[in-house]
Amino acid sequence: MANKNFSEKNVGNVKEGPGVYKLFNSQDSLTYVGKAKNIKERLQQHFNKRDITNIRRFEAKPTNTMREAERMEKNIIQRFKPLHNMEG
Repeated sequence: MANKNFSEKNVGNVKEGPGVYKLFNSQDSLTYVGKAKNIKERLQQHFNKRDITNIRRFEAKPTNTMREAERMEKNIIQRFKPLHNMEG
């Protein structure tokens, strides 16, 4: 996964297409894992809305299919139990 600071420029450089992304806070703890049909577009939405606060960096992993992204997301959430995935 590409490790980048959570900036508009870095989000803009993410490859379009399906994949999984991780968001990390200022203490470098994994706080959210998501999947998307277009990870670049989804990260831009998070960046513009600031719906998850205190994000310092992200990692993005393109996949070949959404099914692959769904499996990867599920495995990462089960393993790391990110705060914002466990709420609700």
